[in-house]
Order: sequence, then C-alpha cells, then structure tokens
Amino acid sequence: MIYKDFKNIDIKTTRGVSPPGKDTMIIAKHASQLNFKLALEIGTGTGFIPIYLEKGGLSCQGSDINPKSIECSIENALKNNCKTNFFISNLFQKVTEKYDLIIFNAPLGDSSSTFVSKNMEMIKSFLPKESKTLHKISFKFTKNQRAKLIQRFLSECQNYLNKNGIMLMSIHTPELNLVKNLSYKILDEYDDIWRLILIQY
Repeated sequence: MIYKDFKNIDIKTTRGVSPPGKDTMIIAKHASQLNFKLALEIGTGTGFIPIYLEKGGLSCQGSDINPKSIECSIENALKNNCKTNFFISNLFQKVTEKYDLIIFNAPLGDSSSTFVSKNMEMIKSFLPKESKTLHKISFKFTKNQRAKLIQRFLSECQNYLNKNGIMLMSIHTPELNLVKNLSYKILDEYDDIWRLILIQY
C-alpha cells in the first residue's frame, strides 16, 4: 500500500506482522519533527517508521523480536530504495549502539512469555487495526505482561541513549502510572485510550 501523506512510501504487510495503523502514523509524524542524529524503533513491525524517517533524510534503525517482521521490514526498505538497518532483537538484547531517540510502541504483551502474548500479533494481523473492541479485549488479557515489558524497557533504555537522549512511547492511559517518576510530556492523545509521550532522562 502506498501512503501518499508519508512521502509515498510503499509498505507491504504480511500475516503474523501487525500492519501500520493510526498509532504508527501519529508516532511517525511526531518523530519526524524531533531533533536527532540516530534513532532506533523497537518493535518495528513492517518497518514503516524507520523507512518514513529515512525517506525524510533522518537516520533510524529498526528491531523486532519477530523474524517475520524483520523479513517484512527489509523487503519494504528495498521496495522504497532505503538502506535502513533492521535486525532481530528481544528489546535491547542485540543492540550494540547508542541513540539520540528510541521509539517504542509497546505490543499487546511480552511475546516471549504466555500463549496469549505469543499469538497476539498473529491475531492482530487478521483483524481491523483500529478496532477499539480488539484493543480493550487484548489489553484486558495482556495488561500485566505489558506492564512488565514496559518496566523492563524503561529500566534498560537509558543504557542505550546518548546524553540528552529522548524516548518516544505510545501507551494506554492507565499505563501513565508506570512513568510517573520520569520526566515526560504528552504529545498526542487518540482513540480515547492511547497517549503518545516523550520521555527525557
């Protein structure tokens, strides 16, 4: 699919990989307005955000725990004539660099844990991306796993940020409690349940 409002990038989706949705577009737009030399998106999915940023002259890498996502992202990068670096990693497990910006759109659970979490991305790839019912049901079943994953991300993230580095993260409104001790600001709100926040250490 060609996204005319996003530099005409052409993004292919595949089963087992969550397709780009409103959250992806909002994160991409805000990220493109930030000042950074090198960024990393964790949980890149189809590679939409790094590819869009690269097409805009910004440097962004992408990682994902799902090998299908990385295959899809690499294919999309080639289709858009981008040399974006995509690699498999469970959060920061395979990350070797430091970044000015780290982007994280927390998945609906920790894909390395429960049956529900492991299969959530597959389920999402078959259903409408913007389904509020889907989000409410999936959040109910995975909120504890999500909380653990977000806490793990936050505890490790600062080790991979350059001085004055920032994080861009999309979370459910109740999850703002997880960042209450951090310096953050809300950049956007959407679908009644999502908040896009910018965190600076």
